[in-house]
Amino acid sequence: MIKRAIYFLLIVISVPSNSSDFGVTGLIDMPTARMSPDGNLRTTISSQERHKSAAITYQVTPWLEGTFRYTGFKSSSYTYDRNYEVKALLWEENESLPQVAVGIRDLVGTGYWGSEYIVASKQMGNFDLTLGMGWGRLAGDGDINNPLAHISDSFASRKTSIGRGGKLSTNAFFSGEKAGFFGGLNYAPNSIPISFILEYNPDQYSKAAIRLIEEGRGAEELNSPISAAVKW
Repeated sequence: MIKRAIYFLLIVISVPSNSSDFGVTGLIDMPTARMSPDGNLRTTISSQERHKSAAITYQVTPWLEGTFRYTGFKSSSYTYDRNYEVKALLWEENESLPQVAVGIRDLVGTGYWGSEYIVASKQMGNFDLTLGMGWGRLAGDGDINNPLAHISDSFASRKTSIGRGGKLSTNAFFSGEKAGFFGGLNYAPNSIPISFILEYNPDQYSKAAIRLIEEGRGAEELNSPISAAVKW
C-alpha cells in the first residue's frame, strides 16, 4: 500500500507598520519613520469630522514610500483635493540610534496640506516612540524659530496661497517663520493583535493661512491636539 501525505503550507507575512489616516506609515494623522516591506502596495479609506480621504501607498524601494491621496472636504457639497506625499528613509534604527526619515506632504498638490517633516522612531520593548519636527501645517502655532533660517533667509517666510496643483512647491519646502513638534507612541502587546496609539498633532486645521478654503468646506475647530486610537 502506498501512503500519500498532503501538506498544507501557511505563509504569514508580518507587516510591523501601521497606516495612518493619511495613508502613509504612521500613527493616526502623524507620520512615523517606519517603512513598509519593499514592494508593499496598500489602500486606505478614512472619514473624520473635517474630511474623508482615500489613499494609495506604495513602498517604491526599501527607503522610499510614496502616497497619492484624494480628499473630500465635508460641507453642504463636497470639494475634492488631490495631493501627493513622499517619505525617504535617512538611516535605519540600531541599538543606540532611532530610525530617521524625512518627508514632504502635498508635493505637487494645491498646497492645501503643504507641510514637510523630519521624524525619528525608536522601539523600546512593546512601545514604538516617535518624535518629529514639522514645517507648514505640521508646525502648528510654532514651537521654535525655523532653524533653517540660519542657513538662508529664503527659509524664513512661506508662501501660503493655495494653487491649482500640478507644480512642485519648491519655494515653500521647509520654510516658514516657525517650526513645530509632533509625536506619539504605539503600544503593541504580545498577547493580542491590537495596537494602542496616542499622538500629539500640532496641525490647527483652520488657521488663517488655510481659512480661505476651509471656511467653505465645513471645517471645524480642533478641540485638542491629543488623539488616541485602537487598531486591530
